[in-house]
Amino acid sequence: MIPFFPAPYPDELWYGIITRFHLQSGFAYWSDTLQMLFPGCKRPNVGSLLPNETMRQLTHRLPDGVLNLAELALHHSLLPFRLLFLPEKQKEEYLRRYLAGEDIQPRLLSLTKKLREHPLRYCPLCAQADREHYGESYWHIEHQIWIMPLCPVHGCRLMEAPYRDTMSLSRQLVLIPEENPKPNLGSSETEHGLTDLLHQWYQMPFDVTASIEDTDNLGRAIENAGLLAPGNVRRLAWDTARIYTVLTNKFGAAMIEDVFGRQITVAHARRLRLGEIAYTEEYALLSVLLGMGPEALFTKEQVPLHIYQKMLELSTRGRPYTKRNVAKLLGIRVDQVMPYAERFGIEPFWVQSGKQTEPEKRQTYAVTIHLSEEERRHLDAYMSEHEMDAYGHALRYFMQKELALFHGKTNDSSCVFSGNVI
Repeated sequence: MIPFFPAPYPDELWYGIITRFHLQSGFAYWSDTLQMLFPGCKRPNVGSLLPNETMRQLTHRLPDGVLNLAELALHHSLLPFRLLFLPEKQKEEYLRRYLAGEDIQPRLLSLTKKLREHPLRYCPLCAQADREHYGESYWHIEHQIWIMPLCPVHGCRLMEAPYRDTMSLSRQLVLIPEENPKPNLGSSETEHGLTDLLHQWYQMPFDVTASIEDTDNLGRAIENAGLLAPGNVRRLAWDTARIYTVLTNKFGAAMIEDVFGRQITVAHARRLRLGEIAYTEEYALLSVLLGMGPEALFTKEQVPLHIYQKMLELSTRGRPYTKRNVAKLLGIRVDQVMPYAERFGIEPFWVQSGKQTEPEKRQTYAVTIHLSEEERRHLDAYMSEHEMDAYGHALRYFMQKELALFHGKTNDSSCVFSGNVI
């Protein structure tokens, strides 16, 4: 018979609830506490960050209403965070199976293979606030998202508790130190960005569904960052080697190897783009690297493509760009200008060569203009500001504008320059 059991605190880790019971029970040894709570179980896995048999066993041993198994799974473990990128129905199925008595740990581990044990972490300012409010400190679940560098509430660096890494967490009593060390407030913009994103993802409802495949926002952000592999405009393959390098430069080699392994394969990148990877940390690091907000992988709105917006803007300026000039402004090769225009459904708006121009619009007369040095400087400044790269194009642009005004044909397509410049 268990005489009492502490009520869980908000965001309290299951292991933390057990440690508080141990301290309040008066048992001298951690092993005695575990034996009392889980009789007949040699090694109860109370240190797991995911729902397991210990939650179910203890819920059944306590009087009705003391603990709620669904509440423990959803609010006192990392289950919602771990399943964040699974479809809603699949999440609900995992929860249903767990509540029905099935051991879902093997299935969860097959989805998130990299769940190795990390030391428990705490925020000294949270611990101090908890002591003032509750009379004791406790382990927060959110702090156990191992790639979260800072406390999302106080912004200080999370600290690791004293921990014997020669044995599992379940076999040892790990407590938050009574005397809090001075909080470390030194951090980078990247760490704040990663912490904020993880915090907002952690707070998302259990039934939220990612929209990665529907919007292709991850792929669009990769393209915006210039991280596509060289090649066909329509293939849009990721440059996985370069992505791995920039991730390493931003987050450090140790973290990237721990999350992605020693490389990102083309097949793995394809699965990421389709939302078929369940490892939340991978999406988090990529999102921060690419400057994506917390909602970008869950919204139905597509991330705008920078190159499309730029090309569309250039096409509406009414200026006589050459194809080379367009390529330079877009940061692409000349031979990619037309494929991109076709991909985006944008009609060619750059100067066509003589052979490409309709016969009746080809120019056969040449005009020479003599400029003073000052006029030349003014023309150069105008061309630079308006992104023009040929004197002939600039002068014809001026001429066409004046002719259109003179003839009152501002909207007449015949006044738009489309021919070759000599």
